[in-house]
Amino acid sequence: MKTKVLNLDNKASGEVELKDEIFGLEPRADLIQRVVVWQLAKRRSGQHKVLTRAEVNRTKKKVYKQKGTGQARHGARSAPLFVGGAKAMGPVLIVMSSTCPRKSALWACVTRSRRRRSPDRSSCSKKQRVKRSRQAILPSSSENSV
Repeated sequence: MKTKVLNLDNKASGEVELKDEIFGLEPRADLIQRVVVWQLAKRRSGQHKVLTRAEVNRTKKKVYKQKGTGQARHGARSAPLFVGGAKAMGPVLIVMSSTCPRKSALWACVTRSRRRRSPDRSSCSKKQRVKRSRQAILPSSSENSV
């Protein structure tokens, strides 16, 4: 498979031969979806958690005696009923990370990169693309001088 090589002025400066066993592959949606789900799961922090009755920093001593006060029976002030107590049925820490087989991730990335390749990005490095985008955004010094 041949593709053209572009210089910094976006002009064709030749051709390069690419291996068909790498760049001639058809993209597999199932592998791409699996890798995307894996990457998004890795990105999640999973730090949402509330304090339970055992974790609240309050005494666990019985508030008052069980009988003879005329009030409801209560145990500790760390119960969800009291101000400053625990949260009942709140979110708990869940580890979302999973694993993705190395070959599946590699296969998905190779097929995806082939599908996304455009003439603009065919053989330029990231440094060259940044330079080209800066030139497009910033006016040149010759245009500013009158």
